[in-house]
Amino acid sequence: MSWFSFAMVAARALLQLREARRRIIFYTIVALLGVFALGNWPLASWLEEMPVRFLFYWAGCAFLAIFLFLLGLYDFLRIIKEYKDARERLR
Repeated sequence: MSWFSFAMVAARALLQLREARRRIIFYTIVALLGVFALGNWPLASWLEEMPVRFLFYWAGCAFLAIFLFLLGLYDFLRIIKEYKDARERLR
């Protein structure tokens, strides 16, 4: 089994369960807030020394933010799908 196929199977397994999705979203929010706070205060002078370091650091923060947005969007769409399925079963 390749790493890519393993990652696909693991992602499907984690994203199927609502609790696991919400836990991933929570930890991503905590990580994003922590990284953002570190970049603004303790690491600010270190990041200002080299523009490339600054860009890579904030690109990583942007990646986490986009990842969080996509997770939230996926969760929202899954909730809508579950609601529609439950509504169809009741008819």
